[in-house]
Amino acid sequence: MTLRTEKIKLIVCDIDGTIIPGGEHAISRRLKEDFDRAMAKGLKVMINTGRHFTFLQPSLFDDLPMDIVGTINGACVNRRNGSVIEKHPMSEAQMHMITLLSIENNVGLGFKFEDRIVTYANHEKFVEGYVQKGTPYELTVLDGTRTRNHHLKHGYPLGTFMVGADNSIREFVRMVPDLQFAWSFRGGFDVFSSKVTKATSVEAALRAYDLKWENVIAFGDAGNDTPFLKPAAIAVAMENGKDDIKSVADIIAPPCREDGVARVLEELKLV
Repeated sequence: MTLRTEKIKLIVCDIDGTIIPGGEHAISRRLKEDFDRAMAKGLKVMINTGRHFTFLQPSLFDDLPMDIVGTINGACVNRRNGSVIEKHPMSEAQMHMITLLSIENNVGLGFKFEDRIVTYANHEKFVEGYVQKGTPYELTVLDGTRTRNHHLKHGYPLGTFMVGADNSIREFVRMVPDLQFAWSFRGGFDVFSSKVTKATSVEAALRAYDLKWENVIAFGDAGNDTPFLKPAAIAVAMENGKDDIKSVADIIAPPCREDGVARVLEELKLV
């Protein structure tokens, strides 16, 4: 397959497992230098993640002069300073159904509101599975399990993360069919609207930059990345990724730990 790179103007990357390996907190020096070279040539770089803005690795802001960040699986688009460009909240009915099911099934439930992550069920279980106790991120999660009223001031959640037994969470798929449940790790699922995906946040960036999907090269490693890889001119799945995302890819990059994104950018002469 011959891939046309002359129209590529925007590099869109997932974070975890794509540009930063598990257990690490920053991109490699090689990738930073490649991104610098790409931006010197006029290309834009966009981070597109399931993370809440408050959970982004601080190093990204040192290493990348990015203007637009897609967060919460496309439900929120932020400027570099954290201000919101656009957001797509779930419905009140969805919020209440997920909360009820989480309580009944002993699932740790964290809602991603515009300002922060707030738990509405089983706070300790959520923190232990999502951020691990003793890390700086632990203090950013608000325990709202007693009042469950954060939405009254800040609006309905933009996304959800659930921690519990896989078989319990899979039951939610049947009960809340208009939401997608994307496996993140054993016992952990990202939950987002089937109508709002990581493609939604890329489309916001395309409008801002006056570009089209034919100008995009996209990198990802998990099921929630599939929506923005499919329409991209060049779709790149990481070798460490799941089979479902590899099935839509034009290129399978070397694993994240082996600087797969950097190696593809270099081989395609985009940097």
